[in-house]
Amino acid sequence: MKLLVVDLATHQLNEQAIPEALAGGRYLNALVINELVPPGCDPLGPENVLTFLCGPLAGFRISTGSRLSVGGKSPLTQGIKESNSGGPAGDCIAALGYRGIVFKNALPKNQPAVCIIDEQGCRFIDATPYWGKGIGDSTTALQQAFGKEYVIISVGISGEQKMTAAGIAVTDAHDKPYRFAARGGMGAVMGSKGIKAILIRKNGKALEKINQQPEIRSAVAAFNKHVATSPRTQVLREFGTTSVLMPTQKMQGLVVRNFREGTYEEAESISAEVLRETILTRGGQGAVGKNCMPVCVIRCSNAFPDEQGEIIAAPVEYETVGLCGSNLAISSFDDIAHINRLCNDLGLDTIEIGAALGVLMEMAESPDYKGDIPKDMLPRFGDARRALELIKEIEQGTELGRLIGNGVAAVGKAIGAQRIPAVKGQAISAYDPRAIKSMGVTYATTPMGADHTAGLTIFAPIDHKDPSQAVTVSRNTQILRAAYDALGICVFNLSATGQRPDLILNMLQAIYQTQLPEDWLTELGTNTIQAELKFNRAAGFTPQDDRLPDFFIQEPLPPSSCTFDVPDEAIDSIWQV
Repeated sequence: MKLLVVDLATHQLNEQAIPEALAGGRYLNALVINELVPPGCDPLGPENVLTFLCGPLAGFRISTGSRLSVGGKSPLTQGIKESNSGGPAGDCIAALGYRGIVFKNALPKNQPAVCIIDEQGCRFIDATPYWGKGIGDSTTALQQAFGKEYVIISVGISGEQKMTAAGIAVTDAHDKPYRFAARGGMGAVMGSKGIKAILIRKNGKALEKINQQPEIRSAVAAFNKHVATSPRTQVLREFGTTSVLMPTQKMQGLVVRNFREGTYEEAESISAEVLRETILTRGGQGAVGKNCMPVCVIRCSNAFPDEQGEIIAAPVEYETVGLCGSNLAISSFDDIAHINRLCNDLGLDTIEIGAALGVLMEMAESPDYKGDIPKDMLPRFGDARRALELIKEIEQGTELGRLIGNGVAAVGKAIGAQRIPAVKGQAISAYDPRAIKSMGVTYATTPMGADHTAGLTIFAPIDHKDPSQAVTVSRNTQILRAAYDALGICVFNLSATGQRPDLILNMLQAIYQTQLPEDWLTELGTNTIQAELKFNRAAGFTPQDDRLPDFFIQEPLPPSSCTFDVPDEAIDSIWQV
């Protein structure tokens, strides 16, 4: 396997050997960025790179093995970033003989392009017919022009305009365009390089011969069967990611009204059970138990329809329900889905946008508000109509719209807010760190910024309000999740395979004819994080950047009255070796 390196300034293509046979995904991203990106560079300047990487298990009909890692230096955190997405893109990259594609430099100003990668190589076409279109319309137009023989990776209007809450959309197993590498502002990086979309040829037969080897087929079948029959997999298949909402409510750690409260009085109305019942009752194009990748036995995705059975948003995920639902005191799935749909089409991270709107809503109710935005323009908690109007202003390019499109840290700073739920410039997701303290450690210490995907700890069988266990649980979870991200497989497998590393090692050993020690996944995850920390330190990060906002430490969270009380010394020790 090789890396395809594309110089956007010259259109020159280079094929480079990957540094290690099993390097992929998040780990390979860290190696590439340390080699190619000056740590102090402008993330939206030509010195940054944009990576699209698969893992070493891509292309072998492994459940969720086709995840796509997108990386570069983040314009939100100013540090290293890896954001990954479902869909078949990883398999398609592997089928062309690559472990990933790296874009260097930038296209000439005002000459945006669509990049097409297939068996004939890499070529560019004028993106002007697609520029300025939402992700839905541009994907439809590209599919009409090129058919559905390509996976499409694209940015919306927010990415074109280099808004730092912009993500990158990837078409799924059903050719729908709303799987997202959402976090870290990587859509802005793609827009800064002048790329509207990347088309990668589908080719399911390229690895067929090697996949027919009995030892490979046996190892893959054992992994897929074990995941498919796991109790947690069955919950995800039936209820999706929103299945964690009511457990988080019971932990008193749900995000409510800009992190003011840990429980929501209307939580049951936005529960997984109500979401499922609504989808099934309305029927039509609605669906539960959908797969986003061609080979996925988990099938946690959904499609939420209106009362006529027409799709509003697909999928509706827990983080969106948390940040754009309870966080904004919005308790209607229809309202949440409409917000979700508009963010998707503009190519925006719903976590950043929900957090930004939450800060605006809090300031609208503050008697001490002295910001420049007239108070009557700010949304109020529970006002879904005004929330939608403000998101539409992002599309219109108004001053307020652009501010929101740059995420919660930009909004909070601009209006003088004191309670800004972000770490390293990136919004905190839908688990309050005062009630779930190991999540607070993850937010503070992951090189990724406040990113739940880097170390989601809520399933650990511990007292989540006990600070003494928080660092150890977070460290172990971050390491294991980094390993799965490096392999390009979904971390939702962890509930089934976390205690069965042999299932993953057997596949790698059969495919690559190698022997791996029992602790290899721990080594992989640790090496990944250490490489990311190396870049961030060179970019100027210090232990003081590994801190939560003061209000989490100073303000007790109702109803538990918890504060985040994990000592700084314990936090600072997490990655010491």
